[in-house]
Amino acid sequence: MSIRSIRLAAIATCAAITASIGFASPKIMQGPMLGHVDQDSAQIWARIAGEAEVSILYSESANFSNAKQTPAVKALAENDYCIKANIDGLEAGSFYYYQVLIDGEPLDSARERQGYPLLTAPPSDMEVQFTVAFGAGAKTEIDGMQAIWLQVQNARPHAFFWLGDNESAEGLAPAFQAEQYRKQRNIPFLQPLLRSIPQMATWDGPRQDSEKSLEVFQRYWANPSYGTDSNPGSYFKYNYAGVDFFVLDTYSFRQTGSESTLLGNPQLQWLKSELEASQAPFKVLLSSSSWTDIKETTDSTWTAFPEERKNLLGYITEQNISGVILVSGDNDQAEVKAIPLSKNGGYDLYELVSSPLAQDPIATYDEQEESTINIHEPYSASMNFGLLSFDMTGDDPSFSYEVINVFGESVFPALEVKASELTNGTESWQTKVDDPDAYASANSVGSLPSVQ
Repeated sequence: MSIRSIRLAAIATCAAITASIGFASPKIMQGPMLGHVDQDSAQIWARIAGEAEVSILYSESANFSNAKQTPAVKALAENDYCIKANIDGLEAGSFYYYQVLIDGEPLDSARERQGYPLLTAPPSDMEVQFTVAFGAGAKTEIDGMQAIWLQVQNARPHAFFWLGDNESAEGLAPAFQAEQYRKQRNIPFLQPLLRSIPQMATWDGPRQDSEKSLEVFQRYWANPSYGTDSNPGSYFKYNYAGVDFFVLDTYSFRQTGSESTLLGNPQLQWLKSELEASQAPFKVLLSSSSWTDIKETTDSTWTAFPEERKNLLGYITEQNISGVILVSGDNDQAEVKAIPLSKNGGYDLYELVSSPLAQDPIATYDEQEESTINIHEPYSASMNFGLLSFDMTGDDPSFSYEVINVFGESVFPALEVKASELTNGTESWQTKVDDPDAYASANSVGSLPSVQ
């Protein structure tokens, strides 16, 4: 089926739903959008139509009985009228409803006055099942409808991670980068997801005027943090239900030449320190750059920085850091791969890839680092997103991974991995791969990343 046919079919399928997708009140230009959510707090982002004092009304009841109100924050021209309002003092694992107040008054829109739901993170001592979703390539220029968001909404993940190519801002001055954020934020099918599912993002790096570019990024996203005080960027750590998510910045600090680096030493040391300190059974490393592809004409993948890649993967093995999962986007196709570090005394690292969200998928067939195991054939028939499901119950937590296309179909058999399989000395890829005969001999695996 052609990409045009896919879009037409998706539009026809979803046409009846558009009537139920509300737009913001005239007093809100974009949003509201739910940012990161913790056990006892949540952050709401919105862009307001002019200077105003903005607060959030919230309640455990859908009719807003016994509602509370956050302190007001000011929407100002210097911040492009963007606000982030914090709701604190919430109960873990609880549903709340919120609405935006401008200058202390409810909005004119009946839909906005009904409010939107949010769910706080579960208590740290509760064993739960939950999902997160991710994707890359949501630029508006090719697909202005972006029906994939309806499928993300149907999956009801507990968080969504944007992993690159989130908007077309390359080569633009900061003022026009902000305009691209606003275009993306206005996609109709995206609205229900923005309002009720936590949204977090990394970026594609500094464009014109890197310091102001980061300011624009921070203004339009509500991440838990933006690097460190001494080394600001788009990287951060986020914990949900006992799983640690490390979203990496693979653009801000990239250098080639004699001081070649992808993350930069401060971010690399931060990541190592956080990984070693983590007690989570799963540690998810989310990167906009591929962990295994080789692209000869660019330096946009981890394999273009072999020493740093070797350093990080070796550190994971040497320090006996269990439970690491690799995630990436920005590759124009969906894939499931493994780096078989079990051959060197470690364990097999799985790379989970999903893209594009809203661009033309391309069967790239990029050359890969020679030890890479392809669990499934790459998928490039339609737009897609990745869905990670965690089961934290029992003595041996597990995760499963699916890629969902624009029709709501799972395009691969689900990859299922237990925490016990992500421990040093454990080989597991042979039980996951579609065609184990293709990797029957040890020689076919090639040379593996050294852990020395």
